[in-house]
Amino acid sequence: METSISVVIPCYNCSNTIERAVDSIAKQSLNPVEVILINDGSKDNTWEILQKLQNKYEKNWIKIIDLKSNSGPSVARNVGWDLATQDYIAFLDADNAWHPEKIAFQYLWMCANPHVLVCGHEPPRSISNSYPLEPTLLNKEFKTCAVTKNQILMSNPFETSSIMLRRDINYRFDSGQRYCEDYFLWMQICLDNHSLYLLDLQLTYVYKIPKSLSSNLVKMRLGDISNFWKLWKSEKITFQNMIFLTGISLLKFIILLISPKFHANIKYFLSSIHNN
Repeated sequence: METSISVVIPCYNCSNTIERAVDSIAKQSLNPVEVILINDGSKDNTWEILQKLQNKYEKNWIKIIDLKSNSGPSVARNVGWDLATQDYIAFLDADNAWHPEKIAFQYLWMCANPHVLVCGHEPPRSISNSYPLEPTLLNKEFKTCAVTKNQILMSNPFETSSIMLRRDINYRFDSGQRYCEDYFLWMQICLDNHSLYLLDLQLTYVYKIPKSLSSNLVKMRLGDISNFWKLWKSEKITFQNMIFLTGISLLKFIILLISPKFHANIKYFLSSIHNN
């Protein structure tokens, strides 16, 4: 059974992981109509791997786009979004994989709740090289909760590989931003009074643990602060809120540098707030 879903994957130097990601899509209990792979100026042989994958599966199931220069995940995702033809879009990162019933859970839930623009689920679980084909989960009961404006301003409840959204919404990732660009999009949608929901399910696997390099941490924090500045400039939050949220962001950064364990406990606490 096919579903009205386009899967979009930005691909940058991912020749070692992209086949596994696509394989996890092919093994879905409900299949997406199309998979769009965007080569974002890779320096390795990613483009050659994408061509092989296109030939491996049935005609027109995989569409491949070659961006000659690296423009970042926002641009790549937007290119895929613009090319998508189905009612819903699901995003997947090239070094992640999905549980075989990931699409079934979210698509059936989204179809039953057409007022919801965006839904995601719990952060991915870190596993080894082979992802488990776990027992059927469709009879599993799960909780859903709407994400409020206050909650999303305090922390990002979503990981991009968990997201499914309606294709026709008038939003896109900020093409000029490389860090926290996904978070900015979710905040924009929520602050515009649209419905975003979090499903109490863990349906994504991650193999590559990001390195905690200080330069990346700084860039992530600057991206976070830039988000609040842009929200204020667009009059989605007040100046006082912008100052407060910037202070909270800087405080979390200081805590992360001093005590990563305490920072992890704070993230867990904020996550529990989203789920209640």
